[in-house]
Formats: sequence, C-alpha cells, structure tokens
Amino acid sequence: MATKKPKAEKPKPAKAPKPVKRPVKAAKKPAAAKSAKAAQTPGLWTRASQFMREVVQELKRVTWPSRRQTLSTTGVVLALVILVAVFLGVVDFALSRLVRLIIG
Repeated sequence: MATKKPKAEKPKPAKAPKPVKRPVKAAKKPAAAKSAKAAQTPGLWTRASQFMREVVQELKRVTWPSRRQTLSTTGVVLALVILVAVFLGVVDFALSRLVRLIIG
C-alpha cells in the first residue's frame, strides 16, 4: 500500500504591525480656570474630617470575630511560631556542628 505524504505548508507572509491609535490631547485650559478650580477644592481639615467619617462607616460594616474565634486563631499562630522556632533552632545547631567538624 502506498501512503500519502503530507503536503508541505507554505510559509505565511509576515503581517505588518497595526498602527497604534493615540488619543487626541485636549487643548490646555487657561490659567484662570486652574485658579477657579483651586478655590473649589476643600481644605485639609474638611478632607480629614470626611475621611474620618468614612472610616467610622466602614468600621461599622466590619464583621468582627468572636472572642472564642480570636483566642483559637491566636493559639494556632503561637503554636506554629514555636514549632518553626524549634525547627530552625535544631537545623541551626546541626549546621553549626557540621561546619565546626569541617573547619576543625
């Protein structure tokens, strides 16, 4: 039986890159418009008090964990910290002994 040979694909011509469309810049505003806008911006005290009001609103929406949840997660964190500290202490001790044996 004769088998068919696959046809060699012709290389496709390279596509030219598409031109990048750049946004048109708006005309510059006169200096008088800038000073009028600066007069409309609220002062530091107004912005700070608004920020604090928003912080209080966000804190009211927070779902705080119960005392029991807080204590249990704190216990898990402390146990893991102690476990990692012991592990690193043992590894440090073993490596320092090894280095002392090599160096003499």
